[in-house]
Amino acid sequence: MAFEFKAWLSQKLAREQPEPPRYQAPAKAGPAAEPYHAVSIRPGENCCEAAKQFGQMRFLSAKAPRLPLPDCQAAQCTCRYAHYSDRRSGTDRRSGYDWNRARQFNDVNRRKNYGRRSTDPVG
Repeated sequence: MAFEFKAWLSQKLAREQPEPPRYQAPAKAGPAAEPYHAVSIRPGENCCEAAKQFGQMRFLSAKAPRLPLPDCQAAQCTCRYAHYSDRRSGTDRRSGYDWNRARQFNDVNRRKNYGRRSTDPVG
């Protein structure tokens, strides 16, 4: 009887063992990971005027026009997206410091050249 009990117990314990964890692919970078991910349209070899009209314009990836473009006249569209981590081109459009005004009003420039985003370089 003791032998049957051991066999029964080992079978029961084997059934109750949790499955080993399965491999899960890492989560893809989505809108939460890169909120300012941008794309531009890179025209193909035989591109149409619809693709050329955008030039180097960058779009947030959620707002980018789908390829092929609705006005595309090519038999097979070869246009692609060029990906960027940010929609901005890198040039800072803020005006420089006005030294004449600072001297006139005895003003002190306390501004830093830091951007508002966490990915901006710290000056």
